[in-house]
Amino acid sequence: MTFARKNFVDEIKKLSNNFYKYLDFSLASLIEHILSYEHLPMKSEIAKDLGIPSYTLSRKLGFLRKLGVGFSINVDLNAIGLSRLIIILNESLELDEVLKGDDVTGRFLAFYAPIILPFQGTMLAYYLPSTISVNDVISKFKNVVSHDISSTSIYSKAKLTQHFDFMDRTYKINWDRLYKLFYGGFTPHKVIDLNLRRNVRFSFLDLLIIKELEKDPFNQVANISRELGISYSKVLRHYNVCISKIVKGFKLRLIPLPPESSLYTLIRVEGDYGSLCRLANTLSELPFIAGIYISFKGVMYVLAVMDPEILNNLLKYLKDLNVNYNTYLLDRSRRVSFTIPYTEYSKFSKSWNLQC
Repeated sequence: MTFARKNFVDEIKKLSNNFYKYLDFSLASLIEHILSYEHLPMKSEIAKDLGIPSYTLSRKLGFLRKLGVGFSINVDLNAIGLSRLIIILNESLELDEVLKGDDVTGRFLAFYAPIILPFQGTMLAYYLPSTISVNDVISKFKNVVSHDISSTSIYSKAKLTQHFDFMDRTYKINWDRLYKLFYGGFTPHKVIDLNLRRNVRFSFLDLLIIKELEKDPFNQVANISRELGISYSKVLRHYNVCISKIVKGFKLRLIPLPPESSLYTLIRVEGDYGSLCRLANTLSELPFIAGIYISFKGVMYVLAVMDPEILNNLLKYLKDLNVNYNTYLLDRSRRVSFTIPYTEYSKFSKSWNLQC
């Protein structure tokens, strides 16, 4: 084990131990409440909804940070002229090989992870500008197993109060609840007109605000104004008018899970769009979900970190629902995520810069 790998494992183990030591019903409920918003509220609004002072909320959020629980924002990529392209390659590529190009494959990368099983391969995800075709990207690679454009992204709602035993301090997934939710519960997400979403008017300033919010989703407008050197009134106007159309609430970066007993997994599921949306909403209850990405073509990708026993039960659950799926085990220690490539947006042409 390399020194860097050992440090990574030790840090995750420490965070994991602390998280499960201090997790109680109150903290779990706070996490669930924050993830329940479908818009981006200011901290004062969250505190008001919870019936607590803002300084108490700040203290609780600080405590969660110390336990390794991090939040980010759910950005509607279509609203800013981007889509998420997911590619699975039956070819093992190093990150440097993917980044070396000066075209879209090197500059718009969103996620990279080596595939360990069932073959030695690579999973890639891209922020794809609407003016670039999928073929422009996949033509750069050999041995493409699958590629899909995600039209809908759903993130974990972390229903710990439903799936965690606070006495034994272990996960006890309520599979009966998940079966009932799938068969008789959620209304599928509405089919959204992507052309309408791409017509959302936004500016370079909106991207700068989003960049600051990705660092700290609870950052105050006054702080963002100082960071950007732009007047408070202007930032507040953009926050209220534009950001509300682009940011759709919070998402969980990931709850710390023990690295020695957790598998970083990608599951590719096929089915009709309505059923996949219902399934995605059901699975979003699980705290282990890093992201669920659905294509209008009837394909869904589930990215998750979970215990092998829970993974086996999840695969049994999918089998019972009679859906087709493929499972890929990813290298957790070598995976890399990238933020939206803000520097590739031209404030002059008001478009993503596609020039090499």
